[in-house]
Amino acid sequence: MLSTSPRLWAARYFLAAFAFITPLSSGWAEAPVPPAKGGFTLAVLPDTQMYAWKDPSLYRAQTQWVAEHVETHAIPMVLHLGDVTQHNTDEQWKAARVAHDLMKDRVPCAIAPGNHDLGPEGTGSTRDTLMSSFFPLADFQRWGSFGGVYDKEPERTENNWHRFEAGGRKWLVLALEFGPRDDVLRWAGEIVQAHPDHLAILVTHAYLRPDDTRFNRGAKIEKNGKVSNKGLDNYALSKAKWGFNDGEDVWQKLVSQHANFFLVISGHVCVTGRRTDAGKHGNSVHQMVVDYQNQDRGGNGFLRLLQFAADGKSLHVVDYSPVLDAVSELPNTNYTLNLPPLPTK
Repeated sequence: MLSTSPRLWAARYFLAAFAFITPLSSGWAEAPVPPAKGGFTLAVLPDTQMYAWKDPSLYRAQTQWVAEHVETHAIPMVLHLGDVTQHNTDEQWKAARVAHDLMKDRVPCAIAPGNHDLGPEGTGSTRDTLMSSFFPLADFQRWGSFGGVYDKEPERTENNWHRFEAGGRKWLVLALEFGPRDDVLRWAGEIVQAHPDHLAILVTHAYLRPDDTRFNRGAKIEKNGKVSNKGLDNYALSKAKWGFNDGEDVWQKLVSQHANFFLVISGHVCVTGRRTDAGKHGNSVHQMVVDYQNQDRGGNGFLRLLQFAADGKSLHVVDYSPVLDAVSELPNTNYTLNLPPLPTK
């Protein structure tokens, strides 16, 4: 899968394991080249649950690479796709906090909680989470890019939004909870509608499947002679009175309804997939999923880098591991998407 020698792999693993003693710097020969002047990069953290649980050094290697490359790769924001932890415990959230602290004075991060960040032992059975304790509102408010949160009494950060300018455009990022509640989708829609001059990006944990279809409780799939639901009905939250929306719901109720939606990115299922659909206003919406948790060592530290070209015409997607210093060779991990025309001045 990866063009890296066993000896080099072992050396880099040793370095990653001791990243808390010796910073991982220099080298990076295989890292994607920085964008040309005027371009920028969004760094994406796929599900980090196995790192927080079993080997936090890999998590730290990811965030340290981002911190070191904020300027060279023009990174205005980091996107975390959820399942920050595996069991929603103090220990695992502390491991995440330590990793994110390597970036905290360098770049803001939009975080969407996953099912493993919710409920007792990360079962996703309730919306109780330690996220707001370890990533409190004050952390987000430090950045001028921060827009606000949905839950205000008490203040909770599981649904957060941000805006920034890069590449000659204005951007809006919405990070929404696992299986967003009905009223959360209403709130998100109002934010998108209030920013028609911003291209909107949705970050949510469970939206697209690796077979390039959206999670959909109304559809069935047959595998190994068994028929199962393509939705998320196995979670107790799907029966909650305040509503629960899977990928198809989110598409129908939110994403497809607004002309300025451009991208949806999610995790939850391995390894990756993508599709592009037209919204009701004719706008192309790219949708992608990326999650490496079932790979060696819970993901080998792979990041997804969204590299926006300086000419404003394209977005190149590439998955890179600073632990292996290698680019992924899996399908759908290295490709280019078109961007809508730049706004006229």
